[in-house]
Amino acid sequence: MGAPSHAAAALELGYDAVLLNTAIAKAADPVAMGQCVRLGVEAGRTAYEAGLMEARDFASPSTPVIGTPFWHAVS
Repeated sequence: MGAPSHAAAALELGYDAVLLNTAIAKAADPVAMGQCVRLGVEAGRTAYEAGLMEARDFASPSTPVIGTPFWHAVS
């Protein structure tokens, strides 16, 4: 793990914790990096608890568009 996003991804998958040192110790600003990792862990865990939507193999609109009028504001 070398980035806060890695910690977030691990927690999103349901891991209970992450253990890291080098990413913080070797950062140009270790205090700031520690705060970033903390926020990444909080975001990842909160996303896991909130229940991420299922991954899809293809894109599909979440709002039905067939048969619904499309209004375009003209100024």
